[in-house]
Amino acid sequence: MKQKYIYLLLAGLLLNSLLPLNSIAQRIAILGAMPEEIQLLESQMTQARTKTIMGFQFKTGKLNGQEIVLSETGIGKVNAAMVTTLVLKEFQPKSVIFTGIAGGISQDLKQGDIVIGSRLTYHDYGDLTNEGLSTNPTRNPITKERNPLYFPSDSGLVSLAIKASKDVTLQKMSAEAAQPNISVGTIVTGDTFVTSSTAVGHFQKTLQADATEMEGAAVAQVCFQQHVPFLVIRCISDKANEKASVDFETFKKIASDNSATLVKEILKKL
Repeated sequence: MKQKYIYLLLAGLLLNSLLPLNSIAQRIAILGAMPEEIQLLESQMTQARTKTIMGFQFKTGKLNGQEIVLSETGIGKVNAAMVTTLVLKEFQPKSVIFTGIAGGISQDLKQGDIVIGSRLTYHDYGDLTNEGLSTNPTRNPITKERNPLYFPSDSGLVSLAIKASKDVTLQKMSAEAAQPNISVGTIVTGDTFVTSSTAVGHFQKTLQADATEMEGAAVAQVCFQQHVPFLVIRCISDKANEKASVDFETFKKIASDNSATLVKEILKKL
């Protein structure tokens, strides 16, 4: 009887070792566009394994008590949508969190502050007329119906992020800088790195934007159409003005780590 039990135990262990990487249910997918945006999270994962799909690397493991799958999407809407689609198909996560940096639009935001995206939209999708770009909703390719102009983040994840924000200490951009704040706001997405005060004013006036980046709404659209809860966390690296290129390079690592720090705390509270 004892020998039979040992055989069954060994068989179970062997079967478990042969299970595919996507066999664990209820994983949380965490995505970031650039290496800097996911480095802190990757460095603290345990039981990490890597699976390559269509050239993209997906790392599975544990972080702060949660099973996660972590991946770098690359910059831009198409890359972000492609990796989001792959992670939903291959790993069936219960939710998706996108972490990274952004340009600040709201005058209330300073570099180092975090925006929890309550809703996301595109600033470069619509009708281009003599008066400029008129933004329109996208269309669901499956139902052929219009999507909402703004994709709403999962309210439960937003509430959890707000709760988690009370228990994190963010890095300051310099010794003289004020302690960063965390707020909830609107994030706009486009395939352009914004370095224009004129564009900043336009996004604020027409879209009530608080921050701008290059991936979030694409991730949101894929998740919205597939009914998967999502959340986008962004830390301000620059003010999307004429100094943005220099500030981006100077502060992208600290901003990336700040965003990842909040994501880690969210995982603790899930």
